[in-house]
Amino acid sequence: MKNHFSLYIYLLFKLIFRVTPNFILKYFLILLSKIVYYFNKEHRHIADVNLTLAYNNTLSQKQKDTIVYKSYKSLLFNLYEFIENQYISQNKLLEKVKIQNEEVILNAIKNKRKIIIVAAHYGGWELGLPFMGVKYGTIAAVNRKMNNPLMHDIYVKARDRNNIIMLDKRVAAKGMIKAFKNNHIVAVVIDQDTQYGVEIDFFGKKTMATDATSRLALKFDALIIPAFTIPNDFRDYTVKFHDALDVREIDFKTDDKIKELTQMQADIIENQIKDKPEFWFWQHKRWKHFYKKLYKRGENE
Repeated sequence: MKNHFSLYIYLLFKLIFRVTPNFILKYFLILLSKIVYYFNKEHRHIADVNLTLAYNNTLSQKQKDTIVYKSYKSLLFNLYEFIENQYISQNKLLEKVKIQNEEVILNAIKNKRKIIIVAAHYGGWELGLPFMGVKYGTIAAVNRKMNNPLMHDIYVKARDRNNIIMLDKRVAAKGMIKAFKNNHIVAVVIDQDTQYGVEIDFFGKKTMATDATSRLALKFDALIIPAFTIPNDFRDYTVKFHDALDVREIDFKTDDKIKELTQMQADIIENQIKDKPEFWFWQHKRWKHFYKKLYKRGENE
């Protein structure tokens, strides 16, 4: 029953989005983000803890509240992109995106290098990967299977129409290797807490990060290209490619290349968040592995 209820809510929003003019939708989503921000106290608390950890109490409560509200707004715009991209044409999808530093990925493709796109839950991530799949070729994206099988099926079909192959996170290694053999781009979102991987620093705090992209790059001599989908306005984004991390050229300082390369990726994400923090998804427990108690309501209030 719960799965079907979620599906009906989704279908209702899909209908609303299809029949409502965009200039009205923008303000509807802004209003909805304010409502969610006000009532979603649990995740607001998580975001507040994260901001305190990241900025070491240098932000006022008003500054943190503003960042969190804007993060909700960015999230609602992003969810809209997920729904709209299921029914608009690929040309219409491409029209919503500007590109910064595109030569990074074009040169990688021209030189026939294996490519790993690393991304974060930042800005319009539900638009970024479909855009890259349409623009640059098939992408094998690592993803956690949704708890709701009805919604998961919709998610897979939505990605499939924009040249994205979904790889179940639990068995992703074989899928990524197969993708390389088929000359596909691999994409991994790497900014969440994980039980496995390596310990790194993120905003000066210990946390765990997946080392899958580092292992894959070192094993297959692949380029790691960080990419961020930055909102300019409603239905208006810039995909920004960071300069590639090339394992052929990196002067590693230690014998632990995997950890060092994983830290480099985390540093790039951290710098992007610092530039425009309001677009990151602060509502997930990024430092849970080492600071679990702080996320409990009442511990930090």
